[in-house]
Amino acid sequence: MSATNDAMNQIVVNVVRLARRPGYLLLVGAAVPVGVFLLFGLLLGLDAESWGGWVPFALGLVLAVPVAVLAVRRERLQRTTADIGDGPVTTAGGVVVVTGEPTQAALEEELTTLTEAMDEGRVRTARWLPRVEATQRALLRAAGGPVRAPYLRDDLRITLVAFLGTVAAIPLAILGAFMSAFALLLS
Repeated sequence: MSATNDAMNQIVVNVVRLARRPGYLLLVGAAVPVGVFLLFGLLLGLDAESWGGWVPFALGLVLAVPVAVLAVRRERLQRTTADIGDGPVTTAGGVVVVTGEPTQAALEEELTTLTEAMDEGRVRTARWLPRVEATQRALLRAAGGPVRAPYLRDDLRITLVAFLGTVAAIPLAILGAFMSAFALLLS
């Protein structure tokens, strides 16, 4: 375990804990209007005389996809980071001995790790969102791989697109629910 890996684990655990409540509120704030839109779309579809009546329901399903993906990714991240950083700190005999400066080998190892991570971040091979993919590979390199950083196994590009889709689903689902409710009132 290197100092870089320990620092990354602490930072990620704290960020996940800080984002737990806002992430939950975002998912609830998106799931409620999308669910209402789906319900109204279903009612319109059941009452329709042609396939055009099912369009609101299909649009509601499209808006539900990023919300569901983000919910699954959030739960997986919560599970993965639950055990990181919770271990008690113990010392033998209750005395901590500081031996002075870190050794030259330890400093060189940290410098090599950070240099490799920076080099990995410069290579952009992905076709879509290449900077996000390069950043994830650099973080994996700095953390010591997916064994030491299991929270980086999932593709961050999918999570980012799901997050943006969830944020966009809120106003679109509210608009769709109002339009569907208006259509139900007229029918």
